[in-house]
Amino acid sequence: MAAARTFRVHELGCKVNQWEGQWLREGLEALGLEEAAADGPADLFLVNSCSVTESGGSKSRHSVRHFMRRNPAARVIVTGCYAESDRDEVAALPGVVRAFGNQEKGEIVPWVARALLGMDGELPELPRGISRFAGHTRAFVKIQDGCRDHCAFCIIPSLRSRIESRPVDEIVAEVETLVARGHKEVVLTGVHLGYFGWDRDEPRAIKDLLGRLAGLPGLQRLKLSSIEVHEIDEELVDLFAGHPVFVPHFHLPLQAGSDATLRRMRRRYNLARFREAVALLRARLDDPALTTDLIVGFPGETAADFDESMAFCAEMAFAKMHVFPYSVRRGTAAEAMPGHLPAAEIARRKKIAAELDDRMAEAYRRRHLGRIVPVLAEERAGLVPGTLTGLSDRFLRVDFPAGDELMNRIVRLRLEALDGDRLRGRLVDEVEVAGA
Repeated sequence: MAAARTFRVHELGCKVNQWEGQWLREGLEALGLEEAAADGPADLFLVNSCSVTESGGSKSRHSVRHFMRRNPAARVIVTGCYAESDRDEVAALPGVVRAFGNQEKGEIVPWVARALLGMDGELPELPRGISRFAGHTRAFVKIQDGCRDHCAFCIIPSLRSRIESRPVDEIVAEVETLVARGHKEVVLTGVHLGYFGWDRDEPRAIKDLLGRLAGLPGLQRLKLSSIEVHEIDEELVDLFAGHPVFVPHFHLPLQAGSDATLRRMRRRYNLARFREAVALLRARLDDPALTTDLIVGFPGETAADFDESMAFCAEMAFAKMHVFPYSVRRGTAAEAMPGHLPAAEIARRKKIAAELDDRMAEAYRRRHLGRIVPVLAEERAGLVPGTLTGLSDRFLRVDFPAGDELMNRIVRLRLEALDGDRLRGRLVDEVEVAGA
C-alpha cells in the first residue's frame, strides 16, 4: 500500500473541533504531507467528528461515505465525539483504518508517521498549538477541554469528561503568533470555559489569562466563545469594561426560561441568577450584544413553562437566539425522563420561539441605525466585487461598499439601513481602528 502524500481534514460541530482540526492539519504538514484542495483527491481523510446530537453522527458518517465515493483507495481516520461514542459504527465505515477517541488525539499524527508513512526514530517537532486559522479572519484558540456539569440533555461530559487546561504561556505565545500572521480578532474557546484552571486548582485562571492577553501588541479584538451566567461576576465584567480590546458580545446559554424546566435540565442557575448577570453586564458595558441558546419541547415542559420561557426571553431582549427543538440523545438522563412531547408540538414551539427571535434581532439591529461602529471586513458580500461584509464588535452583520484592499481590516462604518438580517453601512474613514 503506497504511503499517503496528500490529506484533507474535515471538522464537524463546535469551535473546539475547528481549532483541533487546524492543529491536526499543521501536525500532518509537519510530517511533510500536503493538504489537498477542498474538492480534490487525497490519500488521507481525517474527520474530527461531532456527536452532540444523533444527527451529528449521521453527518459524520455521510462525510466519510461521500469522500470515499470520490477517493476509493484513500484511508480514513475518524476522531472526536462520534469516534468516542460509537467506535464500532465508526470502524465499520468504508475506508476507516483507525478511530481515535477524544483523549487520543495527541496520538494521531505520530501514528500516521509510523503506521502510514513508515517513519522510524525521532519524529519531526510537532506543534503544540496552531500558527494560523485557515480560511478565517478571526481565529479560535482552544484553552481548555472537558465539562463536569452533566446537564440532563447533554452527552458531552461523558465524551469529554476530563478537565484539561492549556498552560497560560503556551496560549499567550499562540495568540502572539496568530496576531503576527494577521489575525485581528481572537476567540477563546473550550468545552466549558468556566472550568479553565480548575485542574490546576486555579479558579482565577480565566481572569488572569484575559488580563495578560489584553496587553498584547496588535491584538485588536478578544472575546469568549460562551460563558455560563453563574460564572459572571463583577471582577470579570470590570475587566471587560476596562480595556477596549474586549468585544462587548457575550453568548450566555439559557436553554430554558422557566425555573421548573431548568431544574429538570439540571442547570446550575435559575432565572433570578440569569437576570442578575444580564443586569450587571448592561450596567457596566455600553449596550452589549447578548446571545443565547434555547431548547424548546424538553421532556415535561408544560404549556405554562413554555409561555414563561418566551416571556423571559422577551424580557432579556437577546440580540440572537439559537433555537433548538429537543431531540432524544441516547445516553443522556433526559432520554429516560417522562413527558416527552409529540414532534408536532415541539415544531410548533420552535416556530413561536423563532418568530420571537426574529422580532428581537430586528429590534436590536434597528437600534443601531445611525451609529458609527467598527467592523472587521471578512469577505465579499455575495462574492460580488465592490461590496464587503463583516461583523461589528456587537455581533452585527454589515455589508458596505469597498474594495478588496480593506479585507481583514477593522474599519469604521455608519449604519444606514436594514437589509433583512443584515445592515448596510458606509465608510466613515479607511483608517483601521486600533484597539477596537
